[in-house]
Amino acid sequence: MSLEFNFLREDLLPEIYKCFQEAYADYPVDMSFMNESAFLNRAIKNGVDFESSVGVYDGDKIVGFSIIGFNTWRDEPAAFDAGTGIIPSYRGQGILGKLYKFTFNHLKNKGTKRYLIEVLKNNAAAVNNYTKIGFNISREFDCYELEIKNFQPVLASKIDLIIRPVKKDMLQYFERHLEWKPSWENSFSATKRIQDYVILYGAYSGEQCTGLLVYYPTLQWILNLVVERHFRREGIGSHLVSHCVKNLPKTTTKIKAMNILHSDLSMIYLLNNLGFKKFAEQYEMEYII
Repeated sequence: MSLEFNFLREDLLPEIYKCFQEAYADYPVDMSFMNESAFLNRAIKNGVDFESSVGVYDGDKIVGFSIIGFNTWRDEPAAFDAGTGIIPSYRGQGILGKLYKFTFNHLKNKGTKRYLIEVLKNNAAAVNNYTKIGFNISREFDCYELEIKNFQPVLASKIDLIIRPVKKDMLQYFERHLEWKPSWENSFSATKRIQDYVILYGAYSGEQCTGLLVYYPTLQWILNLVVERHFRREGIGSHLVSHCVKNLPKTTTKIKAMNILHSDLSMIYLLNNLGFKKFAEQYEMEYII
């Protein structure tokens, strides 16, 4: 079998998406919600450059891929694996290692300093493969899901609040109130790149915006929930989530809160109280180029 590694193009999206469907058909987490439009919009959110992304070709057919986003990370040029997959019939042939070797050479030539991926903790084979390639675990994330029918509304907050939509320029103010750096998927940079519909709610006490929630309907994800440091433990986070849930379309049956830092016990406590259930655990892994 003679395989080739070539760079992709955005106009190849239908073929890339078809390969994604085949490669992720047996993924431990259900990815059926990811239609072609959502696949593209998520790629845009993550800063994907298709012409620096890599396809594995068997003749004219794409049998594997790695789509790669670019941005700065910890003040260095960095890349993010926004999706890598190999269709089942081509696995077990060492393709993944060759794919990353091709990718790393390209990233090095671009001046990229580090490469990030997210991998399910219970996917031992993948974790082992990435470790062999040279990735190291940098953080642990938990992923939560809320069945809307199981939502637990909150009681009255300790202060008077008015919750209303705000614009993306509010992100800059709340960046300094983050307790930890969000994952690449949930970064404020990713929110700024979103081209389709995204909702930002601000919780106001008088003229002061005390909290911010970012919800992305395309993926049904809460990307961010941040409360101003001087207003914490006042029920603001709970009220932002409650307001978001109450204003969802009637057709929405579940939403997710992805990539919550495993050690953020306050956020985990809040989500559990509202009815969210943990459905996955992930490693953030990093390769220094």
